[in-house]
Amino acid sequence: MRKLTVVFVIGTILLVPVLTHADNDYAKSRKDPILAGALSWYVPGLGQMYSGAFLKGAAFFVIEEALLIGTVLSFAELSLDVSGSFNIGLSIKSKDDPDRGEQRTGIVLGVSLIIVHFVNVIDAVNTSRRYNRSLDMHLYTDFDYDAESEAYRFEINQRF
Repeated sequence: MRKLTVVFVIGTILLVPVLTHADNDYAKSRKDPILAGALSWYVPGLGQMYSGAFLKGAAFFVIEEALLIGTVLSFAELSLDVSGSFNIGLSIKSKDDPDRGEQRTGIVLGVSLIIVHFVNVIDAVNTSRRYNRSLDMHLYTDFDYDAESEAYRFEINQRF
């Protein structure tokens, strides 16, 4: 089960760029910074992926999930109960008396998780703004034939 979960997470992270890559107008449209921040607030790294920074988004996702798991495991006892062929139970109980080292580890990991999460959201907003600025700096050309005037038209436009 654990291997299946790891394979699923890694496969999802690797396939997101392939599945979301499209050569259409949406792929080259402006990205909303508020939406990018909201996406990263709820799913770490999703705002970066929305803005085209897939590896950065995957890195934020892995880092935040590792900090979350480390924080939970420093304060909890984990026991896996496998009974029968299909019944799998996972119980997480709070430790009765964690020692000072476990408390410090949990606090450091928890504070680090909060800091990384806010950095993640801020970075998602900045990544979408950076993406929009890169669109603004491109020249767009248009080559068209006008049937009414029987002439070709060539335009060079720059977005501002």
